[in-house]
Amino acid sequence: MRPRNEVWQGYYGYWQNLFIRENLLLLGHAAWQGFITQGRGMVVCDVAMFEDGSVDWNSDIVEHTVRFVPLSNVSAYLQTFSLEAALIERLIDTVQTYDPDRAILLLINEDGRADINLLQQLAISPADCYQQMQRRRSEFQLEDPTHGGCYE
Repeated sequence: MRPRNEVWQGYYGYWQNLFIRENLLLLGHAAWQGFITQGRGMVVCDVAMFEDGSVDWNSDIVEHTVRFVPLSNVSAYLQTFSLEAALIERLIDTVQTYDPDRAILLLINEDGRADINLLQQLAISPADCYQQMQRRRSEFQLEDPTHGGCYE
């Protein structure tokens, strides 16, 4: 019998899959928005994990920032991690050939450690993530559109 995800991932320290699962809509939105505004590239997520590495994915908030790095900047960005030139070349090839309609190239940066994933066969496409986030944005606005101002 396999232990619960948070148990075995916490034990081995590989938390990235759970992080991706919890933030897929946001990551897909960033990927598609970046693609339609800047062309091919990769999503970069800087994550501040807890000191002890234990996260309750049902209730804890993991601080992170998400941005899109366009193809023209990918090589320089990857060099900041002191990656081998051959690996950087393979990653640039991946940026040039992945299908942005169906996949997300994601780099998770935790304290200078890069975890790179090509997310494919997603349950929701990056374009659908983008559309859902655009539709849901109004749920979080404080402005009352019928009165032209903020709620009191």
